[in-house]
Amino acid sequence: MVPRAGFEPAWACAHWLLRPARLPIPPPRQEPLLILKSKSFFVNIKAESKGANSVRIGIRVFIIWFILWLGVGSVSVWFIFINTQDWRLTLFSAVAFIAITLMAGTLALLVQRIIAMHYQQKRLEKLRAEWTAAQSSLKQLVSQHSKLEKLVQLLHQFILSTKQQDVLRSLLHELPKFLGLSSMEIVVFNARITYGVWDQGSEQITLMELDSRDKTSLPQWLLGQMTREIRQVQDSLIIPIVSDSDIIAVMKLSRNSKFSFNDDEIRFMEAIANQTALALERIKLISFLENLSVTDALTGIANRRHFEWRLSEEIERARRYLYPLSALMLDLDNFKRINDTYGHIVGDVVLKQVAQRLRDALRRTDFLARYGGEEFVILAPQTPSDKVFILAERLRRVISESPIKVDENLSLQITISIGVAVFPDHAQNESELVKAADVALYKAKQSGKNRVCMFEPELVKGGEKNVRA
Repeated sequence: MVPRAGFEPAWACAHWLLRPARLPIPPPRQEPLLILKSKSFFVNIKAESKGANSVRIGIRVFIIWFILWLGVGSVSVWFIFINTQDWRLTLFSAVAFIAITLMAGTLALLVQRIIAMHYQQKRLEKLRAEWTAAQSSLKQLVSQHSKLEKLVQLLHQFILSTKQQDVLRSLLHELPKFLGLSSMEIVVFNARITYGVWDQGSEQITLMELDSRDKTSLPQWLLGQMTREIRQVQDSLIIPIVSDSDIIAVMKLSRNSKFSFNDDEIRFMEAIANQTALALERIKLISFLENLSVTDALTGIANRRHFEWRLSEEIERARRYLYPLSALMLDLDNFKRINDTYGHIVGDVVLKQVAQRLRDALRRTDFLARYGGEEFVILAPQTPSDKVFILAERLRRVISESPIKVDENLSLQITISIGVAVFPDHAQNESELVKAADVALYKAKQSGKNRVCMFEPELVKGGEKNVRA
């Protein structure tokens, strides 16, 4: 259709109003990464394009209706003038039409503003909800990051720990303030129970050993039935530490506040419990291997290697604090005859029972070791010559006064010979002290056995004061 001459501007305007809205379509883009595990609160570009398209279509529809309204109004005023030929009525009609048009336009703008405000309010509420979700996700990630950082810190301390007390001390030092606890208790089950506690009032860490047979010394919350599951009792959280289906320790976390432990904290403590179990088992294995390397397999007392380490430490300590250190070398009399007569199995039984008797008769500060074969050695710190001789005589009587019962049908009378030397009276270092005690033991053997002999300078060639000659 070709427009008439003179109507080109009107035709172009009508063509622009009536043509469909065409907006450039943005190229496809990848979905944004889901940061903070929630919807991004930024406005989606596609949604904005749809909104802009709707606004443009609304403006065009309004212009079309406005032009149609002006056309109808103009035609109505024209018909009034043609039929009445009254300029006043026509002018009044035109003014009334204009007033109605202005009122309708104002009402339309007001409705549009209300609709726009409603749309903006919904959009604002959506953005506020997305912002709240983003904040919540951010707080959750920050909390998880802090928990992960604390877990790594504890793992580092666990690696450096060589004793169970070190692991307990690390837990009691790091967790209470991090979790906002009022008190924390840890119990580790060994031959003797290790009990650790932290209290908010004193903020002091207390570690102690408890007797598992004495129920009155145990915490009351530990007397109930233990399960392998984490359980929450009122304001406390009971966390078992499990290794190979066995409960090796238990933690109790308490809060004064009314807020219970949430799921994130429970999962965090579950991870802490797993790592604590690994740390305790590692320390137990290390302790077992260390004990195996310094313990005599037959008698269960220290071996010669352990004795040499302990002798060096005791010599340095005696030299520093200026106190005497006595060494006792013991040998079973006629032990070869027992092995030849009854066999090595009976000889092993005799060695075990002799070691047990010696261990029971010694003081807690004394150190007993198997030196080799049927020889034993004892270190007695802070024991001068007169007192160590009394100790040696008591040990000799402990062995000789009652026979060793091998089985129901066999009991053997055993005696021992003991040589005694004292640092610094008879020696100035480790090797000299052992040699002096060995020389004294040789004298006891040569003097008839079953006796105690003190080292004397005359026993060494030249009669020097100690064995350095």
